[in-house]
Amino acid sequence: MAEVDKVFQEAYFDNEADANKYMSYVNAATAIISLVLWIMYLTKVFTIPDHFLPFVLILFPVASLILILPMFFIKTNLLRKHWYKYFIMFSLTAVIMAINIAVPKHGLLLWPFTLLLANHYYNPKIGTIIYIVTMVAMLLCMYMGMFFGEYDQNLLGSGIISNGEIILPDTFEERVQMLNALRAAGDNRYVKVLIYYYAPRAAALSLFFMVTNLLNKRAYKLLDNEIKIHDEQEKSKTELEVAKGIQLNTLPEEFTASKEVEIIGELKAAKEVGGDFYDYLDIDENHVAIIIGDVSGKGVPAAMFMMKTITSFRDFATANKTPSQILKEVNSSIHRGNVSNMFVTCFLAILDKRDGKLIYANAGHNKPVVGHNRAYRFLECQSGFLLGGFKDAFITDEEIVLQPEDCITLYTDGITEARNNNKEFFGEARLLNTFNKTDYTSIVEIHRELKEEVANFVLDAPQSDDITFVTLKYRGSTYSNVEKVFDAKNENIAGMLAFINEFGESHGFPKPFLNKLAIVGDEIISNIVHHGYQNNGGEILIRLSFNDETKDFVLTVIDEAIEFNQLDVEDKAYEKDSKIEKVGGLGILIVKTIMDEYAYDHINGKNILVLKKKL
Repeated sequence: MAEVDKVFQEAYFDNEADANKYMSYVNAATAIISLVLWIMYLTKVFTIPDHFLPFVLILFPVASLILILPMFFIKTNLLRKHWYKYFIMFSLTAVIMAINIAVPKHGLLLWPFTLLLANHYYNPKIGTIIYIVTMVAMLLCMYMGMFFGEYDQNLLGSGIISNGEIILPDTFEERVQMLNALRAAGDNRYVKVLIYYYAPRAAALSLFFMVTNLLNKRAYKLLDNEIKIHDEQEKSKTELEVAKGIQLNTLPEEFTASKEVEIIGELKAAKEVGGDFYDYLDIDENHVAIIIGDVSGKGVPAAMFMMKTITSFRDFATANKTPSQILKEVNSSIHRGNVSNMFVTCFLAILDKRDGKLIYANAGHNKPVVGHNRAYRFLECQSGFLLGGFKDAFITDEEIVLQPEDCITLYTDGITEARNNNKEFFGEARLLNTFNKTDYTSIVEIHRELKEEVANFVLDAPQSDDITFVTLKYRGSTYSNVEKVFDAKNENIAGMLAFINEFGESHGFPKPFLNKLAIVGDEIISNIVHHGYQNNGGEILIRLSFNDETKDFVLTVIDEAIEFNQLDVEDKAYEKDSKIEKVGGLGILIVKTIMDEYAYDHINGKNILVLKKKL
């Protein structure tokens, strides 16, 4: 509740500052009117007693100056001060009083404006204060106008008849004498002004105040309700962000590699949280399991069911079990208590890292894409039975053998069923064409290209479903693989370069290439430290791989700095004031010259850069 009050208070002060700004405009306009009246008094267009003229000639310029002052502070924090609204309102009231005293007949018309303008603040208390001040000020102005203002018959009567002539007293002393004479004659102007002049106008102003005050209270209540609704929405949004964070943290590392395999995965929810998931884990030292799933429905319920499914998978994915056995146990687990009748489609595969044998089982999911180097195809598999809907799941095992460099990509229908503004689906044909249109440097490049193809297809059409895909690349057993995490500090760059150099020396890299590799490493890492993290620290993961048979060396650098693609500098490297120039320029062009292949992607807040060289 305290947090709600704080949010409301901030919103109230925002509105108050806005009201002060517009009141400053009103005061400025009033200042102009005041100056116009001042000129009219100077030129005798309006006449007032001579004894009051010097006071008026000084009063109006001073009042105008006070009214114009807020305009000089309209862009400052002064508008948010608690007392500032009273200064603006009371300075306006003071000027209206001066006008009302000087011109009683016309000045009365200005009093409703103070009550009306007080509504800008959506605060009944301020409105009540201004009402009380207005009522008292109006009464004072009537009596002061009797002595000092322009002659007003409503206040002073028709004058005194002397020698057949009507005399309208002008000076203060003459008006006092006249009013005393009228009172002695039974015409007490003080009482009549109060009863017949002030009281009706006070009643009208009171009625006007009652209406404006009701509007004020209603506006205040609407503001209060709006803030509470906004606060609830923000709290819900925060809770969904927390849920999204929990969901993403449940997923495994976006890009990992070992001696035998590389795996990359990505999830892009259509809403704050989604029902898609992917996972992979080492069942034992020789087997890795990879799974993808798509829960029916969207939002929080789907996310909760997804969490239950992925937890069950991790519990049951143990050694000496086939994919179909694991999925059947998962089905039994998530079916219990499934009162919402939700279901999930899954594809699970277990790879034997020693020989590439892949055993897989499909539970109603899309067929994966398998192959490499423009020879990709859809994996033939039975459709199987979806999980969670029924007590028993009819699922069978199948198998193929992956060759070194073969990839298998699992995906959800958020890709194939992505639609553009013409309601056309991306479809399986476009998916397969994306894989086969070129030779890819790495699975990082595969993922980036697939995302770009889908994005270019749908353009600005809204995302209707979660988009998830995960790729496993079978390397065989010829790679050696090491990785290390470093703090992204300038003083650690030398240590990172030494880590790369030691790996190269241990595999017999030629000295000339080690020297060039130092240039590559220094350029890439320095850009991350200085331009990515902006010297504010962070982490950099350096992964080094080398294939002893093919002599392929792979440098992978992963960081969580701001999203930027160091490779994207070729066309703008030498432009003045180019941001890309600051992220590499000529240095990156040298990197591209030294290395044979390179790929970049940004996944779940991480920059992934892969550089490849055949020795």
